[in-house]
Amino acid sequence: MIRPQAVHFDSTGDKFAASGRLYRSFLELDRMRAVVVCRMNDQPDELANEYLRLDEQGHSTVVVSQTWTEVHRVNERVRAALKEEGLLGVEDHSIDALEKVDLTAAEKRDARSYGPGRVIVFNQRIQKFEPGTVAQFVEVLDKGILAEVQDNLVVIQHRNLERINVCRPLTLPLASGDRLQLKANRRLQGGSIVTNGELVTVRQVRGDGAIELIDGRVLDAGYREFVPGYAVTSYGSQGRTVDYVLFSDSTIKAATNDQQWYVTISRGRRGIRIFTPDKEQLRENALRSGQRRLALELSRFARRSIRFRWADSLLRRYGERITTMIHRGRHFHQFNHALERHYEHKTT
Repeated sequence: MIRPQAVHFDSTGDKFAASGRLYRSFLELDRMRAVVVCRMNDQPDELANEYLRLDEQGHSTVVVSQTWTEVHRVNERVRAALKEEGLLGVEDHSIDALEKVDLTAAEKRDARSYGPGRVIVFNQRIQKFEPGTVAQFVEVLDKGILAEVQDNLVVIQHRNLERINVCRPLTLPLASGDRLQLKANRRLQGGSIVTNGELVTVRQVRGDGAIELIDGRVLDAGYREFVPGYAVTSYGSQGRTVDYVLFSDSTIKAATNDQQWYVTISRGRRGIRIFTPDKEQLRENALRSGQRRLALELSRFARRSIRFRWADSLLRRYGERITTMIHRGRHFHQFNHALERHYEHKTT
């Protein structure tokens, strides 16, 4: 029997993080007892306890983990806890789903990326085939990927590789009340639209395999690109806001930096709680810059230049996107200056 314990949440830490005061944000969250130290093996149970407590109070909650291994582990534990407490439907339905494999464009050109059991799913129209069409990998050609689709051989050219996803099949137990994260944009058969990254809740599973959601939409049997949605990665949490965020820290240095820290702690409207086996290591990782070398170089440039001094604070807050804008703005300014000098020289 899981016994939820009262905890104190606070959401002011993200205000300090937004202004670049990362160390202060960490101290503030720690002061409010939002940082909990626990053993790595106990972390899934601690997260499940807190998830249950918040769910019973009617709050929307998501666990943010740093690796897919951790996401899978936490998803299983949280669902098991909800099932034990009778917060999910009694009957489980076995549903075949497709889990997206994260691949770069270069990796999609490598035959080794299409391992046994993996399939190709079109996320945009290719030739006469609609989004959601499932294909089998055949071989890599000079011009693209050869795939078998509905007894037809189709060449997916290299320039169209962003229109496909490589997925691994998996079987999920689904019951009323289960949480899913959708992994593909699509217009469903009923006309409704779903978007990649959405967190949705199951109302019931129909006999034909269609899944009714509590918001009224229906995932038809042709839409199977989803995974359990109790835990997501920090990347998957971007743009998703819930009442409370539970952060599962795995102390992996490469998985945490200042940008990811801000993204994670700012997802909760009402608060956050952080579970970590090593508080000092987490603090060190959160203060580590995640900007690329170009961003650092342009940050130095912004500090040197009076004309672009405003860019430094925007760079720290908004990251690489504003960095690119600064870079382009700098070159545009230099080009205009050279052009003015050229015409000035011609008229004198």
